[in-house]
Amino acid sequence: MNTQPILIVDDDGDDKEFIEDVWKELDYKNPLLFFKNGEEVLKFLEDKKVVPFLILSDVNLPKMDGFELKEQLLQRENTRYTSIPFVFWSSAMSNQQVQKAYDLGVNGIFLKDSSFSELKQSLIDIVSYWLKSKVPE
Repeated sequence: MNTQPILIVDDDGDDKEFIEDVWKELDYKNPLLFFKNGEEVLKFLEDKKVVPFLILSDVNLPKMDGFELKEQLLQRENTRYTSIPFVFWSSAMSNQQVQKAYDLGVNGIFLKDSSFSELKQSLIDIVSYWLKSKVPE
């Protein structure tokens, strides 16, 4: 079982608390690492030679939004050829944004849930899928 960290990129403190509460209840072994924007993620990946299990990112972020983050991950030598699943998790996305996301090779898009039980089920769905999915090592 992959126990590498899951990177959560979201600048909303309430969402962070919500995710942490759900995560405690789910009892997965992957640590959650939180970042407020794409720049922080890129710096972390450069400094730590870690290949995360998953990146779950909001679209609307300060400094570097989710689209720019995904573009940078595709361009950088240390992340271009890794098989890190990248999933958007956002309050709302237009059809144009959804198309752009898939053009960039995003692995999935989920809308933020408003209830604890819905968020819990979304996280179970996302993590379970990637735990079962075979990816290059």
